[in-house]
Amino acid sequence: MRIRPFEPDDAAGVASLWQYWFRGKTRVPDSGLVELVRRMYVEYPSADADVRPLVAEDERGKLLGFLGVTAMPVMVDGEERTLAGIFPSVVDPEAPTAVAAFLLRKFLAGPQAFTFSDGGHVKFERIWELLGGSIAQMQSLRWVKVFRPGAVGLAAAADRSSALRTLAPVLGPVVRGGDVAARRAARSRLTAQPVADYRSETLAPAALARHAPELLGGARLWPRYDEAHVAWQFDQMAGIVEHGDFRAQLVRHGDAPVGWYVYYLKRGGVCRLFDLQADPRHLDAVVGQLFAEADEDGAGALIGRMEPRLRGPMNRHGALVHNGGSLLMVHSKDQSLVNDALLGRLAFSRLQGENWYWWAIKSRVVP
Repeated sequence: MRIRPFEPDDAAGVASLWQYWFRGKTRVPDSGLVELVRRMYVEYPSADADVRPLVAEDERGKLLGFLGVTAMPVMVDGEERTLAGIFPSVVDPEAPTAVAAFLLRKFLAGPQAFTFSDGGHVKFERIWELLGGSIAQMQSLRWVKVFRPGAVGLAAAADRSSALRTLAPVLGPVVRGGDVAARRAARSRLTAQPVADYRSETLAPAALARHAPELLGGARLWPRYDEAHVAWQFDQMAGIVEHGDFRAQLVRHGDAPVGWYVYYLKRGGVCRLFDLQADPRHLDAVVGQLFAEADEDGAGALIGRMEPRLRGPMNRHGALVHNGGSLLMVHSKDQSLVNDALLGRLAFSRLQGENWYWWAIKSRVVP
């Protein structure tokens, strides 16, 4: 077996593995899947020549496994380094499962300052730890803010049952009436109000690149956002329409930028947050602004990754804690960086990981 960097000609083979494991046990990729592989690993704007995806192949050149990697320039202790977000290994169903471990071991020995996976599965947990990585226990939890429990329940049931999907238009008015009553009875838990003296506006890629140093620069590790990269990623994320309406918002207190959030608004459904950053003095208000916006626009519920800094704000704003979803797995040759990650002192987010494009792979129609 040989492990080597991914090349553009590998895209069809990788798409075939994704098709088998994530889209129905067939090996012929759905329309758009090969192009998605190319966009993520060939056209990726912040690609690093020294931190690349890996493939494993046999002596005949047959693809045995793949480890996806997206790199991001970051500042670490004032020095520019590389952050690597990895997509957990996918292995040919006829190949030994140990291929996944070999790919990981090879990659984790690379030059990147820090590696993480936001889509870690429990079956990889033991392998990851044997290779020197750690599981971020708190960040592997989810916070959930519920606004319209009936609508969320109906949407979830309709996704699982074609019969309920057919009945959803009939049941909808009844469910909405129940949600109105529930929101009146449990107003503090199921509603959110705008925060005085704060306002949100569209977060332009140039604004994110401009304000990141002042809002994230206090962290030991923080992303160096480039306007072109952000524009490309926001465009890619907006194409994953099954998630809902893509939104990136900058929050101001007066005229001063104090934070931002990036999420999908799915009316009556579960809305997923991918990034929330704020000046610590304004974090509570930025969370409140996010919740008020989502509530006003009809969200069923909002879900995000729990972090140490969010424990207090989420409690005060009536969010629940959910023990489910993917693991956050972290690794670095510098153990102090791992320790800081576990304590929530680093400023990377789901915008740097694989979690956001995982939903494009799973989408009924690949964007």
